[in-house]
Amino acid sequence: MRKIQKMCAALLAGVMTVGTFAPSVFADEAAKELTDEQVINVRTTAFGNNYDVQDMGWRWMMAACYEGLYRDVADENGDKFILAGAESVDISDDGTVYTYHLREDAKWSDGVPVTAHDYEYGWKRLLNPDYAYDYASFIYNVVGAEEYNSGEGSADDVMAVAVDDYTFEVTLKVADPTFESKLVATPLYPTREDLAEAAGDNWGKDWTLCVYNGPFCMTDMVVDNKMVWTKNAEYWDAENVHLDTINWYIVAQESTAATMFENGELDQYQPTGDYAIKFEKEAEEGKYQYMVTDYPGTIGLRFNFINGGTSGLMSNVKIRKAISYSIDREEMIDAVYGRYNPAYSYVAPAITFNGSSYRSQVGEVIEDEYNEYVGDPDKIVALFQEGLDELGVETPIEDITLTYLTSGSTTEVQAEREYIQQSLEETLGLTVELSVAGDNSLFIADRNEGNYDFFLGGWYSDYNDPLDFLYTNYTDAYGMSFGGYSNPDYDALADQLVGETDMDKRLDIYKQMEQVLLLDDCAFAPIYYATKQVLLQNWVKDYRTSSFGASAEFIWTYIDGKNQ
Repeated sequence: MRKIQKMCAALLAGVMTVGTFAPSVFADEAAKELTDEQVINVRTTAFGNNYDVQDMGWRWMMAACYEGLYRDVADENGDKFILAGAESVDISDDGTVYTYHLREDAKWSDGVPVTAHDYEYGWKRLLNPDYAYDYASFIYNVVGAEEYNSGEGSADDVMAVAVDDYTFEVTLKVADPTFESKLVATPLYPTREDLAEAAGDNWGKDWTLCVYNGPFCMTDMVVDNKMVWTKNAEYWDAENVHLDTINWYIVAQESTAATMFENGELDQYQPTGDYAIKFEKEAEEGKYQYMVTDYPGTIGLRFNFINGGTSGLMSNVKIRKAISYSIDREEMIDAVYGRYNPAYSYVAPAITFNGSSYRSQVGEVIEDEYNEYVGDPDKIVALFQEGLDELGVETPIEDITLTYLTSGSTTEVQAEREYIQQSLEETLGLTVELSVAGDNSLFIADRNEGNYDFFLGGWYSDYNDPLDFLYTNYTDAYGMSFGGYSNPDYDALADQLVGETDMDKRLDIYKQMEQVLLLDDCAFAPIYYATKQVLLQNWVKDYRTSSFGASAEFIWTYIDGKNQ
């Protein structure tokens, strides 16, 4: 069994040495002639309907069929951000000017060269206020970017420019150690101006209008059934792309997908719940390959800071902590999910900083305090009562009702909310009312109106730095999505990071921000860190996965031994 614990490689501040694509592991097999058909069959539960890279719509597909300056590809040694669309980069001594020298052999799938003009157009399209792309703020630190996006400047003022066909230069307002880690994100991929402008409102909606600069091309789509990717013959590294065809099938039912995998109809499958446990045991016997990787997401309870919640009690930190510590993380993970890892902090373990795991450098924030309370109902009730006393509330705990806002109807979601409801009621002796929204729009409406005490939410990071997690709690950064939390001390710490390139200082600030968020304020009650489970047939070789690029990365995958 291959069991991989992912550690993502950090991008360092200052002048950085970056290599081009390393030879595939397949290079060791170079002399071996493969007799198997190079076709892989995989399962998904839904297809996307957005093919506009700037819109970050369908990232898992975009990052496999397209390519930016960097590509994020992982193996047993972790994630690596390696130059792809660019061959080299020069960084100024003050860390504000990045000059990318593009590879001259890169082409779009229609044979047209990929040039620096495609990057300039893509970046400025992202900032164009007429399109209102959500990820425009990713590059607000580029000179002229925020002004153009806010309607107070022009595209000509944005200092992300094509110096010539194969030189792309970016000038930042202040040095930013997180800048390069954002460049694997699809909104910063190149876009063909001639095609996008000709398509108009249909750009991103009609897949037949797309061209691709990555290892694969989307060549067929049967709505709600099947999607086909084929090898891109124009890709600059096509000789190291071995799969000819990737067939994606929509299989909604987990039981159906499991049966298809057992029958060899699927070559790759991401199991959940009891199926994950079942297949892991079989993988231990050598029947399959089973990969478990950290994924950059943390899920937990968000509290109502807008109006104190429907109970009026969420303004007290001791009450929030009593709610948090009523939930046994380990027990909940075993009972409800059968996967994931218990969380005692906000920034997920998949995030690295300055070359190593961020969590290993700063430890788990609430674990010690959590361990003082979990499993001790009397102590948790006493904490809750202290909070009531501080608020001047004389209502007995048994007469209190808390509102848990939730949505969804899957078996797992139902088990999730029932576990939380039962844990709070049994530990605290109060009532938890489930407010189940019929759909996501109704959930958002209730959330924005403050019609709740808490809800289950979290964050999946878009780039590999703790800041992407921590900035979500900056005042008004994400507003109602994070319960309306606001703390000027927290904001002040975040402000200190602007232009700060001393990595020791940044680490200390990050640590302080998590302390304020979780221990001082309990603005978030972390429950689990996301993981990814992937089952592979034994004939699937060199399959990759990544946290910030294509979550299913087939760039070097090949089939060997299926016919044996």
